[in-house]
Amino acid sequence: MGAGRTLKVCCLSGSYAVLKKLKKIGAPLEADVEFLHTPTEDYDWNESFYFNFSDPKRGMGGWTRIGITPNQESDMGAMMLYAGGSRILAGLQAGRAECEGDELRFGDLSYHRIEPLRKWRLVFQGEMMDVDNARKLPELKPESLMTQRVEVDLEVEGIAPCFNFKDSDPRALAEMVVMARTRLGDLRKVSKVSSEHYEQVMRAVGTIKIGNREISLAGSGHRDHSWGSRDWAAPRLWTWLTCQFGEELAFNLSRVAIASVDIYNGFVTRDGINYPIRRVVLATQFEEDGLTQSTLGFRLEDTGGKVIEVTGEALTVIPLHLEAGDRHTLVNEALAEYRWGDRTGYGIAEYLHQLD
Repeated sequence: MGAGRTLKVCCLSGSYAVLKKLKKIGAPLEADVEFLHTPTEDYDWNESFYFNFSDPKRGMGGWTRIGITPNQESDMGAMMLYAGGSRILAGLQAGRAECEGDELRFGDLSYHRIEPLRKWRLVFQGEMMDVDNARKLPELKPESLMTQRVEVDLEVEGIAPCFNFKDSDPRALAEMVVMARTRLGDLRKVSKVSSEHYEQVMRAVGTIKIGNREISLAGSGHRDHSWGSRDWAAPRLWTWLTCQFGEELAFNLSRVAIASVDIYNGFVTRDGINYPIRRVVLATQFEEDGLTQSTLGFRLEDTGGKVIEVTGEALTVIPLHLEAGDRHTLVNEALAEYRWGDRTGYGIAEYLHQLD
């Protein structure tokens, strides 16, 4: 990096550090952030609660999300289970979510806050679509599918504090902005994908009952809580990767590209401590369609000086098609197997693409 760019990095990172101090950006999270926030009148305003979970010994995983969109016709809710091979079980909810006390309920799905910023209970009781090939999900009609009675009861508990994305490393972000020749006016567009955002590495225990088969799950998980404007069509692309290698090491790696902005963010959790990401090199191999992730590899350095090299393989990909007006967005949500040295872990590899 030349002298000119180095000076720009110093100015940008210094300015952001001052702004954080003046506006108390990145202050420690308080329990009240776990509860619903007052929405704006923005059509794309969205408050999202997301959890994923996996058990390597059972070869099973899943994710669930409730997205509250008060300025649109319906909220969004889902419980998805990766049931082995290409098979998934899908439960989709429509209508309005309800929040009362420590419970957020949406149809057959409910989230219970046991201890803010630390522990939740996830419950689903109802019929789920039984799909033998996840890739076919967008073209299938629900009425043509077999269903299974499914009961999910999981408790998820943080193995480290929540990571507030406003605690990201200022110099690392400044370097990415400068090296990508980002137009500073485009930085404001990043707020179109939720300006308030924190995540947490978790352990997950409980039971999943599919028909007459009951599965005891004891594994790991990851959660995400965000609120603000979320315009799915705003980013050119994004990548969101999570994995837990037991309780020793876990990571979250995200990439958001909007207009001239192309930045990486996230954190590494090591022995119960979160370290923001410092530098990343990521390479992804896609299938022939150029959209479906197949394998990936990255080299990551965190602010504590730890460097990890990880490879990953998408095991089961669920393609989700989102439409708003003439905008068509594809989100490929995959259960992925990751390798770090001789360790194997499981998590999610999510890739977003604009189709138009």
